[in-house]
Amino acid sequence: MHRTIKWIMMAALVLSLCVTGLAIAEESYYLELPAKGITSSRKITVDIPGENEVVDGINPLTGEVWSGSYRPIGVNIDQHPEALPNWGVSSADIIFEMPIQADGSTRAFALFMGDIPSYAGPVRSGRVPMASLREIWDSAWVFYGWQNTVVNAGLLVVDVDSWALKMHPDARQGGRWVFPFIEGTERNYANLFHRENDGQHVAPHNVQIDMNAVASQFTSEPVKRPFLFTDTGLETGVDVSEITINYKTTKPQYVASYKYNEMTGLYERYRNGEAYYDALNGMSTSYANVIIMRTDVSWFNNNNSRPVIQTVGQGVAEIFQNGKYIRGTWVRSHSDKQADDFDSQSARLVFLDENGEELALKVGKTFIQIVDNEQSVIVTAGEKIDGAAAQATPKPTATPKPTRTPKPTRTPRAAKNNNAPVMETEEEGDVSFGG
Repeated sequence: MHRTIKWIMMAALVLSLCVTGLAIAEESYYLELPAKGITSSRKITVDIPGENEVVDGINPLTGEVWSGSYRPIGVNIDQHPEALPNWGVSSADIIFEMPIQADGSTRAFALFMGDIPSYAGPVRSGRVPMASLREIWDSAWVFYGWQNTVVNAGLLVVDVDSWALKMHPDARQGGRWVFPFIEGTERNYANLFHRENDGQHVAPHNVQIDMNAVASQFTSEPVKRPFLFTDTGLETGVDVSEITINYKTTKPQYVASYKYNEMTGLYERYRNGEAYYDALNGMSTSYANVIIMRTDVSWFNNNNSRPVIQTVGQGVAEIFQNGKYIRGTWVRSHSDKQADDFDSQSARLVFLDENGEELALKVGKTFIQIVDNEQSVIVTAGEKIDGAAAQATPKPTATPKPTRTPKPTRTPRAAKNNNAPVMETEEEGDVSFGG
């Protein structure tokens, strides 16, 4: 059975590479999208659309046919190269990736709802920007440790617990996190986490979360916050077949890239040149929508491990859909004039097209890359783009080896499903709990 699956995966990968090759066989331009002078602001200069209608039988996050209880779960997913392949990511409806170190190291916030995998991870510690994203959907939030300052407590831009308590006075009870904050180093939810010893992942990159156990914690359904959707995707814009974001080009690398597959109409995702696939089922990942969300990224008190990322207000959005590219806007605010860090937390995240109208997402999964305003973004385009800088033609990428079929992840024994030990890491010396 495993041999049959392996050959099917090999054939699909070869076909995918052939299709991708056809997509870029014609004359191409290798361009860096214009970023110089872009500034993000909390000042709102666009019309903010109201809430969209909830449609029965439709997943409000993907637009796909769906039924069941609405239980959105956000999980902090480790993006360190040693954490790959990730568990459960092929099931996520929306994934955000963002920098957490000034050197370009990143972490993901994956939102699951339509398809809940058995496990997800590797789970790592929380940051304030991830807590902020949680507020959009009022999801459960799974993290393993959280960032805090060693000396000065109460810094809302850095201290996750201080931030959460300002938003939700009952976020911690008896000195511990309570639902919807599912944290793994304290006693309340430690039995929902375990360390997986599969021969591929080692500490601290091996903590899994039991997703069905998290789903069972819900006592009511949050309010649905649907996007607009389209079956066809963009019909106008510049043809773009590949996208590359070099968060960190020195080793270990954090390079996210996408290749458009004309046959499927999806963007196949790669990390450091290799297919980004799910260790639970061996499935490679692909997305109907890829959005690059430009914003202000700074480092509190010049500490390279304390990210301050503006996720309310408005900014530039690079939008890729259906093999097309347009530059639009992201906006998140309850006000037409000013976005307040806390009053706007429950506002939905909206993407606007080049005309200032709400963008309809293509039905399917979405990956959102959060980057600093002046982060380099390279595309392979069918024509020149105003303001974009031409890049040297890259060397041909070596054909990747077929992804091997992973061994099934073992179901942890009950006796080993308790209190995964707290792990400190050198790269995150200011994280007082977890890694």
